[in-house]
Amino acid sequence: MGVRKDPIIKRGLDDTLPDLYIEVKSQPQNVVMDTLFEEPWTNALREVIGPHNYVRVSGERLQGLVTNVFIKRRHLHHVRDIHTSVVRTGFGGFWGNKGAASIRLSLYGTSICIVNCHLAAHDTGYRERVENFNAIVDSTRFPIPETSNILFHDYVLWLGDMNFRFESHLTSEAIAKHIAEASWTALEEVDELRKAQKSGDAFSMLKEGKLNFPPTYKYLEGTSTYDFNRRPAWTDRILYQVHVDAYENVKLGMDQISYSPCDSYTQSDHKPVMSTFKIKVFADHEERCVHFQPVGTWVVGEGGPVKFTLDSDVVTSPWDYIALYKVDFTSMHQYITYTYIPQPPVGNTTQRTFQLLFNDELLQHPGMYRLVYYSGKYYSYLGMSDPFPVLAQS
Repeated sequence: MGVRKDPIIKRGLDDTLPDLYIEVKSQPQNVVMDTLFEEPWTNALREVIGPHNYVRVSGERLQGLVTNVFIKRRHLHHVRDIHTSVVRTGFGGFWGNKGAASIRLSLYGTSICIVNCHLAAHDTGYRERVENFNAIVDSTRFPIPETSNILFHDYVLWLGDMNFRFESHLTSEAIAKHIAEASWTALEEVDELRKAQKSGDAFSMLKEGKLNFPPTYKYLEGTSTYDFNRRPAWTDRILYQVHVDAYENVKLGMDQISYSPCDSYTQSDHKPVMSTFKIKVFADHEERCVHFQPVGTWVVGEGGPVKFTLDSDVVTSPWDYIALYKVDFTSMHQYITYTYIPQPPVGNTTQRTFQLLFNDELLQHPGMYRLVYYSGKYYSYLGMSDPFPVLAQS
């Protein structure tokens, strides 16, 4: 969860960037922005990381709570079963100023759940924060039987403004002294989230890296100076869980490489935090795949033929379609046009190869393009063509 100081990522570093990029924002006051298809924060982020071969595959929001998942384009057709969920916990569950916006997906055969939460605020809100956590766990449901619950997934990343404070006996002056002395261990011992984990009240099944950085709240906006009218605290957190023995004869793994605040960010009274993980997935895993044959040259305004083959475990639906994208698309919402795939005759369950003519006047500009197969049954992008040219009319 974070923002870079320099919005331009240096060219030549693409191979060192993460395969999966998760970004969350928590500004519940942005109610109006929620009515937009992609609010400005998401668009700005996409403009920054999109040129480095990232594609936004999913997003969910609850009032100002925004969760985005980007993936390197080459992995797109290995993502399966994308589903989202929102849980409102504000005012007894009726208002979305508090709650969670979650996304689950499978990547190379492993299931991942991302939870972005905003829990109850204020020094006296410990019990309500615990209740918020349990409500999110109990109320979040996904339509995948094996992973219907957040905690059933192979990997869980739980991020957000959790609002946990230091125990009430610690004054602002005492906290300031610990910060000045970089006594992070002493502060961690009185951190309410650690207390909740140890007691079993909340988050006991999740882990968190060492808190070797200053409290992330509360700062004077535009500065890196604390506003001691509120007791500072580590309100912004990233926790994780891995089911190491989820599969026979295989050990899953999740290594936290880094965990730190974005010190240069001064546009809020919080310092966002970010973390890098290395997780283990199944090498060369393939399921429910669609394979495009090489696409020939198309012509503007005319399109051309498309031929593709379904693997034997793919079941089609009337909501399956093939969408046309520019070669460097950065969001799955950026398709230019699409066409539904032809359905095989009733009773024909053996047809695996299809051919159709993609003819659409919306194709108006020459350049390089791709085709992507979307499955309405699996909520997944099952196949992506190699780039192909579209030429201007002669």
